[in-house]
Amino acid sequence: MAIEKMHISYNEIHQAIADCVEGKDVYESFKPTLIIAIGSGGFIPARMLRTFLKAKCGKSLPIQTIGLVLYDDNLDKYDPDTAVVRKTQWLNYSHGEGTGISLQGHNILIVDEVDDTRKTLSYAVAELTKDAEKQRHEYEARRKEGEPEWQQPKLGVFVVHNKIKDKKGSLPADVLESRYFKCMDVPDNWIVYPWDALDIETHQQRADERRAGERAAKKAKVDGDQ
Repeated sequence: MAIEKMHISYNEIHQAIADCVEGKDVYESFKPTLIIAIGSGGFIPARMLRTFLKAKCGKSLPIQTIGLVLYDDNLDKYDPDTAVVRKTQWLNYSHGEGTGISLQGHNILIVDEVDDTRKTLSYAVAELTKDAEKQRHEYEARRKEGEPEWQQPKLGVFVVHNKIKDKKGSLPADVLESRYFKCMDVPDNWIVYPWDALDIETHQQRADERRAGERAAKKAKVDGDQ
């Protein structure tokens, strides 16, 4: 059986992020100070998100990027159960030329377009947690008397779509309970994002047709319940 495709438009993503920031008090409850976008699907949502967070806090939050891929040795057929996460790009913590990043004290919002198997998000949170612990040890080793103690960073997750399915990865309980922000739950379908489209007009048409079908189905259900 073929997997149903869901074509999603830029406007839908833009509005979904706006509604999530407002409706779920993303800034008020977490007060993010740093955005980390998972490439490449998290790039555009992260930039949209920054616009709505700026409306809350009055400043543009910095965006850093990391690259993660799910790699499968089976080249004939990708299998999410056996695929493993690999880094293609990571944060620069070096202090050599003033470009080094310190995680200390930051409320870090990790952004991706979709929570599918959760493997990628799980990996990102775990690796950033290890990086923060390493930075803490280094900071404490060089901290002099009278200098402030290490301020532990907090990690949160923001996704446009959460697929309703059993997850292969996991997130810490405190993240899931209060720092996991999802714009919407969706079925486990093949989501086609607009940044992957070769023909954006055709993509938009298919997104419009899907939305029209959803509205018609919703109306039919309401009429049937009356």
